Amino acid sequence: MRFLKKAVVYGFLLLLTVTISFSQVYPQTLPVPREETLFMEDSATFRIFDSFNYFTPNGVEFAAGFWQIGTEYLWYCNLATGKIIPWLATKYSYTNNFKTCTISLRRGVTWSDGKPFTADDVVFTIKMIMSRPEFGGEGWKQEVADVRAKDPYTVVFDLKTPLPRFHYRFVNFICTATPIVPKHIWEGKDPLTFKNNPPVTTAPYKLKQVIPDLKMFIWERRDDYWGKKYGYFPGPKYVVYRTSPPPDADLQDLVNNVIDHAHNIDYLQMEAAMKRNPNVIIAPFLDPCPRGIWFNCATGPTADPRVRWAISYLVNREKMAKTLWKPETTPAKYPWAAYKYMEQFASKTVLEKYNLTFDPEKAAKLLDEAGYKLGPGGKRIGPDGKPLELEIITPVATTGYEYLIAQDVAQEAAKIGVTITVKHLEGPVFDEYASTGKFQITSHWLCGAGADPFELYRNLTSDRIMPLGQRAVRGNWVRLKDPALDKLVNKLANMAPDSKVALNTYYQALEEYLKVLPATPVIQTIYVMDWNQTYWKGWPTADNMYTVPFTWWGHFLFVTFNLKPAK
Repeated sequence: MRFLKKAVVYGFLLLLTVTISFSQVYPQTLPVPREETLFMEDSATFRIFDSFNYFTPNGVEFAAGFWQIGTEYLWYCNLATGKIIPWLATKYSYTNNFKTCTISLRRGVTWSDGKPFTADDVVFTIKMIMSRPEFGGEGWKQEVADVRAKDPYTVVFDLKTPLPRFHYRFVNFICTATPIVPKHIWEGKDPLTFKNNPPVTTAPYKLKQVIPDLKMFIWERRDDYWGKKYGYFPGPKYVVYRTSPPPDADLQDLVNNVIDHAHNIDYLQMEAAMKRNPNVIIAPFLDPCPRGIWFNCATGPTADPRVRWAISYLVNREKMAKTLWKPETTPAKYPWAAYKYMEQFASKTVLEKYNLTFDPEKAAKLLDEAGYKLGPGGKRIGPDGKPLELEIITPVATTGYEYLIAQDVAQEAAKIGVTITVKHLEGPVFDEYASTGKFQITSHWLCGAGADPFELYRNLTSDRIMPLGQRAVRGNWVRLKDPALDKLVNKLANMAPDSKVALNTYYQALEEYLKVLPATPVIQTIYVMDWNQTYWKGWPTADNMYTVPFTWWGHFLFVTFNLKPAK
């Protein structure tokens, strides 16, 4: 009894200590007027408060607003609407068989210190990057022979080989793109040590204050923002970013209207918040990577496309979309996110021909054709006389969606005589198994085609294969060898991605991909953003998804343009 009393007292003191510490770190007041403030947060623990250098390791805090509302790019790809938005640049063009790329900049853009944004800034930035291997300069040097300013608003890149997708480097498809820095600020500085504090950018918000003890960044709207004359001007005067508190406290702050977005709560907590506060709404949007099942195409049973397709027919996508993922999602029909922008690359005819459906009978038939016949005890026996036994590895723990997907496939496989074992491997171990080819099947995310399916296909060409046992450092870690896909990729490499002639080749490449199936798509991945409408209205929602709603992407800038005071 005495021990129990002590435990209760110690527990109360611990709770009191945690509560006091929490209230000190996450106060309920702000150093700026709440009614003029967009109060955001991220689950990352902010640690870097005195540096805003894009290029060096630990040079800037990523999710604290600088990349999102304090930086702008030449173009944005609005994946939600399918539109490419010219921003700091107005157009690009290619000549000399795609060996010369000319970019026209927008006139009238100014840096936050009032100086004009010009071609000299672009040239300076790219030459600085190219001069530094630490910044990925070697990759740029492999592509760029020279970059020069033709006039104050025209930049010309002389390329070493035809590169019809070179302008992608400057398009913010996902999260970020190549940032341009002001020459008059960075010139003469050591870019490896320069902190760029306070940062000078073209963006509508400039840094007002950092409060390290509160893990907080405060950004203030520029009244002289260049985009104002084009109708782009943020509603909130201030934007505050903080590190999220623990989930329960984060939920409470959202319900109590303390914050406008809670970043550390899950979907079930969002549902609870909406029940408790009618001003809380949500915005579901697709992650760039569907969930998928990858196959080792170089060795073992999965080296046979018939076996790969048999496993694919055992994937009950409808069931997984409705019951495994929260919130409910949709089956994946092709190996990329079903963004409006990406629809152009998928042929309905091809998708009908290679229908990714759940059909155990077809799976059994394909295994029969591949030589894996039912034997004694209902187990499938291979041409080598051994039972067909496979293993699916996943980097996700046993309660995770990707593990559950693999487990469901294993259960369906058992019904037709195939033994599949599911194993969770920690990230570094999983990476070692996958990159060296020490696996048969994996269940995780199907990435690679975030901006253009060409990226996915290019990483599956035969020239990128490393021998089994060696780490795949050039892509194609599944070690697919398919001359037909190689040929199509080589054709696409020399075509403008938005040309009519390229579109048919994209369709052919998708058909070849589905034919050999190095990875089978499973379900589209939905992530949900929560918003509080007490202070601001105009948030992106399922009914009005005017831009990507993810708060850590640079596209969040467009959310600030649409927000208006709720009262």
